[in-house]
Amino acid sequence: MKSFFSMERGESVALAFLLVFSAITFLPVWREVEAGGMVLFGWLMAALMVLSPALAIFMFVSGRRRD
Repeated sequence: MKSFFSMERGESVALAFLLVFSAITFLPVWREVEAGGMVLFGWLMAALMVLSPALAIFMFVSGRRRD
């Protein structure tokens, strides 16, 4: 008996991408490097906050088109 719904290939790729990007973002090396007057960690966190919902919305919309 399965207790979870199966994920489509695109959704699992998007999840894997976000997990890897999150792991890379939280590496301690980014806390020292500055870009544009701000620590690179801040830029990566901002990109993660914009990228993750945008990617989720894109996957949701592209999944509805196929149905």
